[in-house]
Amino acid sequence: MQIQKLYSTIKPYAVISLLVLGGISSLNVNAMGHKSEAHNIEKSQVEGESSNKHHDKMKKHLHRLAKKLDLTSEQRNEIKAIYVAMKEDRKADEKSLSSFKEQMNSLLKAGKFDEAKFSVIYDKYQKNFKMVAMEKAKRRHAILQVLTPEQQTKYLTMRKHR
Repeated sequence: MQIQKLYSTIKPYAVISLLVLGGISSLNVNAMGHKSEAHNIEKSQVEGESSNKHHDKMKKHLHRLAKKLDLTSEQRNEIKAIYVAMKEDRKADEKSLSSFKEQMNSLLKAGKFDEAKFSVIYDKYQKNFKMVAMEKAKRRHAILQVLTPEQQTKYLTMRKHR
């Protein structure tokens, strides 16, 4: 009788400890034994995989469009060509906006935020921002021209949910 009473007293603690230990060990396995190289930030930075980030993003977006809009292979190829052209334009924009990013980083690192300096920097690059926005609008327009009217309405509703 006393053994059964002792067992019923210890059982909840034993179960809790097993659950905790099991949870900790599974966390260690996931954290330490992760086989995917895509999630290894240090390795991706060393190998320069950040340059493939836009390619992967483009691929995902194209796959999503193809799935949601039920694109034909011809439409996929046309949209893929639009993305390739966009990628080339983005590289040119990236070079022109890199100095803006550097100036903004130095402004953010300052002890006190200087609104006047921000306005000067922003005004200096306003033409570049307008150009980037125009390229984005052109890309969306080009994609819409490839789609059928039903796909166009679905594409525009997809954009609203973002």
